[in-house]
Amino acid sequence: MSDVSAGALLLLGLLLFAAAYSWLRTERERPVETWLPREIAEGELAFSEKRFESKRLGLVARLDRAYRKGGELHLVELKTRGYFAAHASDAIELSVQRLVLQEATGERVSSVAYVAVKQHGEGQPRPIRVALFDEDEVLAMRRRLLELRRGLGHAPSPAARRKACDKCGHRAVCQSTFGDRQ
Repeated sequence: MSDVSAGALLLLGLLLFAAAYSWLRTERERPVETWLPREIAEGELAFSEKRFESKRLGLVARLDRAYRKGGELHLVELKTRGYFAAHASDAIELSVQRLVLQEATGERVSSVAYVAVKQHGEGQPRPIRVALFDEDEVLAMRRRLLELRRGLGHAPSPAARRKACDKCGHRAVCQSTFGDRQ
């Protein structure tokens, strides 16, 4: 065997090794997400922990995950809670993400999304399917929020559950109106 043939074989072997190593590394890095709903289980992870902005709508969204399957994007919001539930605020957050992502990418985004709730001390999250608000509803909520911040319209009332108020960005306004609800 000539030196040229041996060199070519060595180069071919190195290329095959590099390709196999790269493939194995990619497979190992992709998280095993057996908890994903059937609707998107085989989908491609399109975006993860990414920020998008819509100048037209005046909205900003940071999404947890978006999967591409069936010609559209599917949103997943990851939450860790002491209980298994999705809230209206989750649907609002995902609805804003939908509008902003649709505008930024030009791709269709599903009108349903998932809140993947991982309970404290448990292994895999469990998805909860939520219907999303349309653009008119999101913009109406945005207008209402801006009016409240300017002191217009009727004042908000505190949430029925104290825990819902604990992390609210408008807690200071409610406390000045309703006092501390401890």
